Amino acid sequence: MSYFGNVGWRDTAGSGYGYKSADGKPRISTMPYAWDIAEGNVSGHTPWTKIGYNPAIGTSEEDVWSAGGLYVFPTGATQMEVVSSLATADVDIGTKLYDATCDVGGTTTTLLDATYDWSTGTAAVGDVLIVEKSGTTPEWGYITAVANGVLTFANGLSSGGSCATARTYQVLDTSAAKGAMAVKIDYLDTAYAEKTEIVILNTTTPVALVNADTFRIQSFRVIAVGSKATALNAPGGNLTLRQNGALTYSYITLGYTRARNSVYTVPAGKTLYVTSFSCSFATSGNANKEYGRIYKRVNIEPATKFRTGTLFYPYTEVNIQNNTVQIIIDCPTKLPAKTDIKVSSVATASGAVTSVLRGWIE
Repeated sequence: MSYFGNVGWRDTAGSGYGYKSADGKPRISTMPYAWDIAEGNVSGHTPWTKIGYNPAIGTSEEDVWSAGGLYVFPTGATQMEVVSSLATADVDIGTKLYDATCDVGGTTTTLLDATYDWSTGTAAVGDVLIVEKSGTTPEWGYITAVANGVLTFANGLSSGGSCATARTYQVLDTSAAKGAMAVKIDYLDTAYAEKTEIVILNTTTPVALVNADTFRIQSFRVIAVGSKATALNAPGGNLTLRQNGALTYSYITLGYTRARNSVYTVPAGKTLYVTSFSCSFATSGNANKEYGRIYKRVNIEPATKFRTGTLFYPYTEVNIQNNTVQIIIDCPTKLPAKTDIKVSSVATASGAVTSVLRGWIE
C-alpha cells in the first residue's frame, strides 16, 4: 500500500521516493514521458535529435553524413581546421572590426570597453558580437545599440552569459559579407568532456581551431551570416571541418546551416536513450526495383553493453523503396557514456538517404 502525503509517495516500508514536480508542486503526469522532458519538467533530462543525410548511397556501404563515404573516427586529440570551397571575397568570411578584451563591469546585455567610442566607430546595430570564442563558454549575440565605450546586445548572449568580467571578444561586420561568417563546433576531448569553439571563417583559407584537443565532433553549425546585398543567409560554399590538410570529420553543404551528420558520441557522465528512428531512401531509378538498406549502428555489445571500439553492431534496420519509415522504439535503446553511434546504408542503386534519431540524454 502507498499514499501521497506532504512529502511524496511512500512504499510499503514507509520509505519515501520521488515524484515529478512543476513549479515546486507535486505532479502526476498523464503526458508521455518524452513530452515531459521536452517541456523541461524532468530535471537533468534534455531532448536529443541527430539528423543525417547522404546524397548518393550506392552499392558499397557508406555512413549517413553529407560528405559521403565511410566516417573515420579520430584516434586521439586532433588539430582541426575549417575551410570553405568558395573563394569569392565577400562570401563565407567574417570581417573583424574589433578584436579585444572587454573591461570589467558589463552585464548580460552590455559590454564595456573604454578604448572605443562606438558611436563614431565602425560597429553598427546588427553586427555580430562573439565572446570568448575558444574559451570555457564561447557564445555570441547581436548588437542592438552602440555608444561611447558601451555595446548593447538587448537579447543577451547565446549561452546566457555575461560581460561582467574581462572576456575576449570580436565584432563581425555583417555589412561586409553575404554568406556564412562564423561557425560553432561542439566536440568532446579525449576524456569525453563536452567543449565548444567558435571559428571565424576566411573563405578558402583554412582557419585552425585554437584548441587542439578535438576527439569527437558532436555538431557543426553556422552561427553568423552577412547582410550584404543578395545575402545568402547560409554558406555560399561547402564548409569542411577537417584534420589540418587531411581527413574530414564534418561537413556543411552549401545553402545549409548545419552539418547533417548521423555520427554522435555519448559524453562522459551521460546516458543516451534513443526512442525513435526515421529514415528515407529515394532514387530516380525504378521505384519498384531499387531499395536502400539503412541501419543504426553502435559500438557496444548488445547484451553486455561492453564497448567494442571500431566494431559496430546493428541495432535497428530497415529496407526502403522510395519511401520514408518511422520506427518508434517501444523499449528505448540505452547507450552509456563514451558510446559511438552512427547510421549506415547500402543500396541496390545510387540514391539519397536521410535519417533522424530522437530521444533524450541525462
